[in-house]
Amino acid sequence: MSITFQQPNSALLFQEPGLQIIRLAGSPTEMGWTHGRLLAGQISRMRREFLRYLGRLTLGLGAVPLYLLICCLAWRFRPFIPAALWEELRAVAQGAGVHISFILFVNVLDDLLNNIPRCSTFAAPLRQREAASYILGRNLDYPLFAHTLCRYNTVQLLFPADGQPLVSISWPGYCGVCTGMNRAQVALGQLTASTSDVSMAGVPSGLRNRLALQYHRTVSEVAAAIVSRPGTLGANLMIAAPHEAVLLEVSARHHQVRLPEAGILTATNHYQSSQMQPWRGAAFRRPPLSPLQAYCFSTEYSHARNRRLQELLQGRSLTIAQARQILADPLIANPCDVNSVIFFPTADELHIAQGVELPVSQRGRFRRLSDLFGPTLQVD
Repeated sequence: MSITFQQPNSALLFQEPGLQIIRLAGSPTEMGWTHGRLLAGQISRMRREFLRYLGRLTLGLGAVPLYLLICCLAWRFRPFIPAALWEELRAVAQGAGVHISFILFVNVLDDLLNNIPRCSTFAAPLRQREAASYILGRNLDYPLFAHTLCRYNTVQLLFPADGQPLVSISWPGYCGVCTGMNRAQVALGQLTASTSDVSMAGVPSGLRNRLALQYHRTVSEVAAAIVSRPGTLGANLMIAAPHEAVLLEVSARHHQVRLPEAGILTATNHYQSSQMQPWRGAAFRRPPLSPLQAYCFSTEYSHARNRRLQELLQGRSLTIAQARQILADPLIANPCDVNSVIFFPTADELHIAQGVELPVSQRGRFRRLSDLFGPTLQVD
């Protein structure tokens, strides 16, 4: 399927159960307002589902007060959000017809809760004839609202008036990047890393990643831009370009870079470098009403998934089909895997699992999106 559009143009390009594609172009206000207008119904449904969750949590007695408290906590990040991104967030809220507090909450949720998803990622060379170039694969596993998130997986093609185009795999109302790639062929995937070094006096992680991809063109520049701004939480950031990959381990105030071993990098939800061990944290707590078992939040589970990634990647000539199989492996795919993506930077393409049954890496159909930044998007 070919989707042709005129530049500049903002529109909902593609929509099926489990996958939608929007193109946003222009100033922060133009991009944000169009984002909110196009996805207003979904943003409102996500807000209602969150309120229902709080109602179940409080047995229906304190959902609204708890919601207001959480929104107040989210506002603590406001001083650290750059002006252009705040303008975009406000415009999303206006376009969707919801209060800015909810859009702010959507964009700082992971920072507020110390980033509780359970994820897996790898960077490894894809071999074609005599050449080899890196691909980045990742599963994003969320312990709450999983069925809603997989239903509303959104590919955002962003063409900002300032900076370079980029693609973000996210959800309605989210303006940051936890999974994305820019036109300079730098791909990024953010994962949890349990740490004792957290802060609410920093740039929300997804927005920090967005700034790095929007304004920088190499792996080293993107990594440097991320750590140059104050952080909030523990994360493992896989950053890959056609011929380079690094794993950036960060806490609120510290960071360390890991390089590939035998051409391969893997990460789950713990620090692997010795330099970051002083800031490692305890295992995450299971959120109330999560369908996942307690084992899924343990340090042992993180180590087991990482060992399995390394086992499957060592000594093989990787293909896209094999990368899909690795992400779907029963010892890697999480029961709440809501998002499964492979970036192929050299070809300006991505492969994303589309489905409404969990885990999407196993039950979804992988779609190939190519010519991401050209006038004709290909969806296969």
